Amino acid sequence: MDTKTRRWTLRVTPAQDTIVRQVLNNSGMSLSEYVVSRAVASAVQDLADRQVFAVSKEDWETLQEVLQRPATAKPRIAALLAEDSALDSE
Repeated sequence: MDTKTRRWTLRVTPAQDTIVRQVLNNSGMSLSEYVVSRAVASAVQDLADRQVFAVSKEDWETLQEVLQRPATAKPRIAALLAEDSALDSE
């Protein structure tokens, strides 16, 4: 595990503090654990949701080559998709 060497100082309203502390009372987490875990999870999601990604010219050209390849039939995938899924049953 990495050693924690950075510190965050945050200001919140009394209402924000009350809401977070209500969660803490039920979770067993410390304030630091909760805030850091939620901030990191949110940051990971925000990065995943980015719509613009920078790639090298070589990687872009490789992607373009892959996208230009003709489609090939995948009979096993077609058969799998033709079956009812567990989500289809009632």
